[in-house]
Amino acid sequence: MDKNKITYKIINDDAANITAGHTLDNSNVHEMVDIITALQEKQYKYIIIDMTALEFISSAGVGAFLGTVESSREIGGDIILFGASDDVKHIFDILDLLDYLVILPDKETANQHCKLNV
Repeated sequence: MDKNKITYKIINDDAANITAGHTLDNSNVHEMVDIITALQEKQYKYIIIDMTALEFISSAGVGAFLGTVESSREIGGDIILFGASDDVKHIFDILDLLDYLVILPDKETANQHCKLNV
């Protein structure tokens, strides 16, 4: 099994969940952007990204979220990140993005943030 495989599943009419692999960098960031963009085009308001397996994120990986978050916010939703390791959160902190992006500790909190009953 590919440890960097990015998968997604639809939760309900408003939300979808994306699971990141071990790394998000130039080798696979296009896949993440393509999935997010496709979900946004289908009007999924909330895109919840499971980062529990993510061990490394490059600037390109961070850019995937920065480049797509406004499209979700424009339709009344958001991109919600959860399960980030301390190392990954540190990257967002260094880039001063903790107040800009929604980064939550776990799936339950992410679902509550989106008011999902799953």
